[in-house]
Amino acid sequence: MKTNLIIVLTSLLVACSSSNSPTQQWEVAVRGVYSACLAADGNHALVGSIHHGGSYWQVNPAERVYDWNHQAETLTGVLSCALSDNDRYASTAEHRKIVLWNAQTGEAFWLWEAPANIKDMALSNDGQFALLGLDNYQAVLFDIQNGGVKSRLAHEGVVQTVSMSRDRQWAMTGGDDSNVKVWDLRTGKNVYSWQLNNQIKVVALTQDGQLGFAASHRDDSVLWDLSNGNELARLPQHNGYYQSARFNQDATQLLTGSSSGQVILWDVASAQKLKSWQLSPRSGWVNKATQVLDVAFAPKGFKAVGANGLVYQLD
Repeated sequence: MKTNLIIVLTSLLVACSSSNSPTQQWEVAVRGVYSACLAADGNHALVGSIHHGGSYWQVNPAERVYDWNHQAETLTGVLSCALSDNDRYASTAEHRKIVLWNAQTGEAFWLWEAPANIKDMALSNDGQFALLGLDNYQAVLFDIQNGGVKSRLAHEGVVQTVSMSRDRQWAMTGGDDSNVKVWDLRTGKNVYSWQLNNQIKVVALTQDGQLGFAASHRDDSVLWDLSNGNELARLPQHNGYYQSARFNQDATQLLTGSSSGQVILWDVASAQKLKSWQLSPRSGWVNKATQVLDVAFAPKGFKAVGANGLVYQLD
């Protein structure tokens, strides 16, 4: 028994030591964040700071571009956020309240109220629609410029994670009911459904909607071919659980971030790990790991943002 324990511990140490360290980091919140999301190229970050409200940042060098709060002279607890892939639009959510922002000018278009508390969201490139994951057991395609729900996508539990293809044709949703669902947004019809072994923590679609990824809490992490619904591969989870994921532009690579602070780059065709990084904790923090809230393929290397309020450069 002691020998087996030594072997296991040695394997874990080797696995941890094989991860690379970030090469640079920038502070975007002093005491951590409720939410954070990165632009597709990692050059901007939208954060919901625990103590300083919502803000939009240029990452390198770190510079606050806009303060985004839902009411004048009041700091908003931004619990969910989204940036369009073209970096022209942004959205912030506080429970049911949601605001669409112009990321070029910093101006707010309008404030709306969603049908229920918002758990996650994705934003279309034209700033017309937001896909919202809600706590009333459904996701909705919400007209964020004019108000109103275009379609409702039903689950049997809180919808914790959503993703939408760039052409706004396909959606992927995951919930506490352990179900992953793929939807045709033109018709509102459910195309595929799979049940994993635990609550779904993250889903991600390729830009063309042809591949999908979903990960459950400390359990299944699956890649699918959405042209036929076939499972392509299962990715191993070593520490914690995956809670952020993004495909690159040509869908050849997948970048994942975990609750344990690990970021992994995967080759999609072989489902093999290409490289991994371990995010460094903030000095003086009791928790020595930071949850990876979002990841991005930068022009050079990669970027990740942690719940500790730091954006990291990964080379």
